[in-house]
Amino acid sequence: MMRPAGSPGIRRTLFSVVATALALALPGPGHAQSLFSAGGLGVPTGAADARARMVGGVGLGLPGGYFSPTDPAAAGWVLLPGISATMESGTESFNGGETSGRTRFPSFGIVYPYGENVYTAGFTGLLSQEWRSEVNRVIDFGDGLLVDAVDRFQSEGGIGSAQVGVARRFGSSLSVGVNGGLYLGSVERRFERELDPTDVGPEVEFFSTRGAWRAQGNSVTASASWEPSSAIRVGAGATWSGDLTLEPQGNTTGSAVVVPLPLELRFGGFFTLTPGLGLAVSVSRADWSEAAAAMEDDGSPGTVVRWGVGGEWNAGTLRGRRIPMALGYRGGDLPFSFLGAAASESALTGGFGIHLAETDGIPLALVELGFERGSRQAEGAEEDFFRTTVTFRISGR
Repeated sequence: MMRPAGSPGIRRTLFSVVATALALALPGPGHAQSLFSAGGLGVPTGAADARARMVGGVGLGLPGGYFSPTDPAAAGWVLLPGISATMESGTESFNGGETSGRTRFPSFGIVYPYGENVYTAGFTGLLSQEWRSEVNRVIDFGDGLLVDAVDRFQSEGGIGSAQVGVARRFGSSLSVGVNGGLYLGSVERRFERELDPTDVGPEVEFFSTRGAWRAQGNSVTASASWEPSSAIRVGAGATWSGDLTLEPQGNTTGSAVVVPLPLELRFGGFFTLTPGLGLAVSVSRADWSEAAAAMEDDGSPGTVVRWGVGGEWNAGTLRGRRIPMALGYRGGDLPFSFLGAAASESALTGGFGIHLAETDGIPLALVELGFERGSRQAEGAEEDFFRTTVTFRISGR
């Protein structure tokens, strides 16, 4: 089927916006304080948009056409050029302590149908390495000299991927897609020790050291989605990654760290139960053993399985506008350990969307708002979190 081509106006808008948005989306300093991010390469950022988060899953096999960095075949169902942008805000509390918060932009993408193909470009965050901690301690310098000290640890940054891809429909029931990605981002870690001046005198300065590394690597993601009937859509995909290289920057000593990233497999599906009500299920699997070994993480779980299930009701309206709603649950392992113990994550998910404008059933302007309340656990440690994700999707003729 020939898709409507974009006008010169929307074409110029799409390609001028993408350069600015990708620059703003690159991983950078933030205010996250998830201590579980201190393990290995960090904590996976999860689904790239609000709808996938709402139904608790990886996001493969959902109805409609949309931009998805982990499911490039989803763009094959798109009929009009469009822009998708996601913003995320969340809070964490470690072992019932002080609550900290942060805001970031985990995903941005464009889709552009041309002829029989749909072309995509975008950015998505993959691993968060943002955390900070402060510890009060007493240091014994010998001869009975005990000095109060404050140790401060801080890590800022993360790893993301810039991608370009193409998708294509075959007949009315099958779509396939592929994208190529470059890993981007950096991490900076600092340690400070401040001694109590009443014990050592005001002339003693606090100790400080830092290190910075920049990430480099590449990946290929492919997926397919199939509609055997109007009530069922299923999808499968995989991401192959080359080695991730962490290059020291500035005055950071040491050689580059090379981390072999795993092959990740994803499966998902959406099943219509009654008119307007559907069930979404998804699962992903990846063996992080070699990556954990490269990071000298002996407590990692190795093979990581993450799954989700959710219901989506799409029959609600408000003043003539469709208001889809969803509720779900997800769970699974984290790829790296926390203080030598395997870690996991689970969350109750939900949210709703608002179709601000549409034509012939195709959304032209859509806002989706997803919520997650969950926890990360390891032996002797638990971190509660609440996350809000907002995705804006705009299409034009």
